[in-house]
Amino acid sequence: MTKEEANNIIAKNEAMVIGCTYNVLFTNDIVIGLTIEAVESIRKSPLYRFDTKRKVNIVEKDRLKYERLINEVIGNTSSFFADANDIFLEDIQKHVDILYYSIKREFDKVNLSFSDIIARMELARTLCEFSCLQLDKREEELQEKDKRFKKFGIDYLRLTNLLRSLSETMKTLNVPCTVNLNTEECTKAINILSVKLADANTIAKAISA
Repeated sequence: MTKEEANNIIAKNEAMVIGCTYNVLFTNDIVIGLTIEAVESIRKSPLYRFDTKRKVNIVEKDRLKYERLINEVIGNTSSFFADANDIFLEDIQKHVDILYYSIKREFDKVNLSFSDIIARMELARTLCEFSCLQLDKREEELQEKDKRFKKFGIDYLRLTNLLRSLSETMKTLNVPCTVNLNTEECTKAINILSVKLADANTIAKAISA
């Protein structure tokens, strides 16, 4: 496929491409922000020792690797993306907080020590997992629109390694297996957030401001 052919495909599906791309980028940026918060919280707590410390350091390496990648991708538009992301986050933050508190409440039910800190790590892990599934879904939608999108591939934006390291970190935090996060409250929170993250009007507002 030539560059001209690729540009023509994108031009014919411009609105969909823009929506999918920013949906993925904004969601990933939220995950990165939550990861930073979770790591900072753990490093200031008694949890930051032994295997947890080692796993958290791997999380940081994976986060920094993604940030370097995305900085290369957005290049000279970094300030625009930062401003757009701030606007997007203003509309989304409430729903992110709701998910956090729904997770924390489940940890509190079993009297888990440092439930606030562990809930922040689980929030980052949960949304990282969601971001990977969301990217797969967006790729599928583009390919259903035009099979030639299979040659474009945006898998490099998939937070696969970060999800793995966040999941491995959670395993070191001794969360009882009796904690069920598939509750009605948690499920409702993630479902509402998923709709908000993909909302075309919210994305358009952020990139047109």
